[in-house]
Amino acid sequence: MYNLRDIVEYMVMLIGSFAKRYNISYQEAQSYLSSYGALDMIQSHYGIMHTQRFEDMVEGLSAFCKRKGGNLS
Repeated sequence: MYNLRDIVEYMVMLIGSFAKRYNISYQEAQSYLSSYGALDMIQSHYGIMHTQRFEDMVEGLSAFCKRKGGNLS
């Protein structure tokens, strides 16, 4: 349905924005998001997520991970 390249590019940019927001490395952000299932969630909901503001999606990822036990603030 969606181009895999578009999904991957979106994920890379979103992970980078998440890392910048929480002042952590890209690798730390990727590991954190993966640990709480957020990367799978991004893939599953790309169709909606890519139409929203990045800032809102970063906050949404943070809330999603927090509900799963994450503790970044």
